[in-house]
Amino acid sequence: MKKTKVLMMTLFVISGFVLAGCAGSNQSDASSPVELAPVTDPGVVAEANLVYADSIPLSFSISGQVNEVLVQEGDRVEKHDVLARIGDTEALEAQVLSAELMVLEAQQQLDDLNETADLVAAQANADLVQANQDLVAAERAWDEVDTNEFQQDLDDARIAMRDAKTDLEDAQDDLAENEDLDEDSPIREDYEDAVVEAQQAYDEAKWDFEDLQYQYDQAEAMLSVSQAAVVYAENQVAATENGPDSDDLALANANLDQANAQLAAAELALKDAELVAPISGRVVQVELTEGAMASPGQLAVVLVDDSAWYVETNDLTENEVVKIVEGQTVMITFDALPDRTFMGEVDAISDYFMERYGDITYVVKIRLLESDESLRWGMTAQVDFPEE
Repeated sequence: MKKTKVLMMTLFVISGFVLAGCAGSNQSDASSPVELAPVTDPGVVAEANLVYADSIPLSFSISGQVNEVLVQEGDRVEKHDVLARIGDTEALEAQVLSAELMVLEAQQQLDDLNETADLVAAQANADLVQANQDLVAAERAWDEVDTNEFQQDLDDARIAMRDAKTDLEDAQDDLAENEDLDEDSPIREDYEDAVVEAQQAYDEAKWDFEDLQYQYDQAEAMLSVSQAAVVYAENQVAATENGPDSDDLALANANLDQANAQLAAAELALKDAELVAPISGRVVQVELTEGAMASPGQLAVVLVDDSAWYVETNDLTENEVVKIVEGQTVMITFDALPDRTFMGEVDAISDYFMERYGDITYVVKIRLLESDESLRWGMTAQVDFPEE
């Protein structure tokens, strides 16, 4: 470790001073005190590596055959850009469009239900008025047949129909008893004419009875229907006076929820099939080949934010990190560029610790205040934190 080398050099210098003092004591008065030169604290020195402002390894969350690779190493991309696709994305896009249409239709149904609530309530009130009018007409018709006079007419018509039926049967019996008469016989013709007249009289009596009975039955049925219609209309008014019907509203909301759930599932399936840039930056590594299979967690693309360079330490102990503050200016020397010193500024000190070689260590992130085209990701460096 570089800071170990510095400490060893410091001890070496101190030892040199001590030895020099001892050699001088052989030539001077033994009673003279030996004065040692003061040792200057060199501050804190740490090893570090060069990193980008951010670096993100990307991979697909599902398995599938790589359909498209839309980037190559060195390309710059914007946040939300699609970098690669797997599977049949056209079919997935069609499913998303279909699900979006279902959401629109379900939302329209719900909006229509709410927007037409006043109209539905007004129509319910109009239907109640009409039902009451129909009930009045039905009650009047019923009053006309629900009388002793009408009942007497109905009974008389029933008796007349029965009597006519008896006369018809008697005429038919008389004709049957004389069936052996010659067809041209005047007597047979009289019996036949009597049957015809009796049949006509019976038919007319039956029609008179059925007409009266129909009036009665119709008036009774219309009264019952009108009464039920008024009850139904009253219930409709009560159901619509406070907005849409609760059952219809619940169904419309349930349809909308289901449509949104289907859309979310379709969008998630499409999202899983696309590798999307979470940040704007530069592509530094591509591990995909069209036609090959990709697996969840398998490295696909590495994307970096190269807007700034940072170095991160890896060996600052608990005794050293307390001497460092955010905003502190430091000096940085890279192993690959030993003749140049870069200035940096402490950007962040990790709250999380690691145990390394028996020491408790912390990561300190330092932003470079200057750059060089020769710098490369991962380069090792020495960071000098001067004594404040």
